[in-house]
Amino acid sequence: MTSDVPLIAPASVPPAVPPIEVPCPQCAVRADPESLRCPSCREDLAALVRLRYAGRIDYNEAVAAVRAGDDPAARVLLRRALAAEPGLQPARELLAVVEARLGAGSGGT
Repeated sequence: MTSDVPLIAPASVPPAVPPIEVPCPQCAVRADPESLRCPSCREDLAALVRLRYAGRIDYNEAVAAVRAGDDPAARVLLRRALAAEPGLQPARELLAVVEARLGAGSGGT
């Protein structure tokens, strides 16, 4: 029996990592992308980065879950990514594929 559910070549799912562009609220200097600290005052900006890029971080974690074969976890992460960033089209497209695969594999859960 064949399925109409699209297959994903795991390596073909691109991550959605933009450059880190979170300015320090004290200095207005961009966070260092490696340390996530302000290069000027050394303030830790990791929480601001997480807030700003929550949807994309969840999308990237979902990509890792797909590559690991964990579609249920990927579905949760993709839904969370879209809640944080509704216009994140790669997440929307991957969610459609993951949900189709999950539906085909378990009778429509």
